[in-house]
Amino acid sequence: MTKQDRTNEWEKKIKRIVKDYKNLTACCDACFDAGVLDIDGNLYTAIWKTHDGLLEMIDKFDWLSWYLYENDCGAKKMEAGHDGKLSKITTPKQLAKLIVEDENRNKI
Repeated sequence: MTKQDRTNEWEKKIKRIVKDYKNLTACCDACFDAGVLDIDGNLYTAIWKTHDGLLEMIDKFDWLSWYLYENDCGAKKMEAGHDGKLSKITTPKQLAKLIVEDENRNKI
């Protein structure tokens, strides 16, 4: 698989993960508002532990978690990169390129 193919595959995965994350967040928020989900409860913990565990299995470098939580799906326009060459990561495509670069650097 070429570098471009891998980047395209990651971009598709990231778009799906972001969509699912936003839907899951909206559902949890609606349940909080309805009073049927407790942030300190077992269900809430199970939902997000499972979500985060899957992210860790998919991405060995934790870029997905960084993108979703710290960079607010690109909205914060945070910078990331390698060897002092940083660029803003605002789109799934930019994140995909970063992940593929990490894979190449670490021979994954």
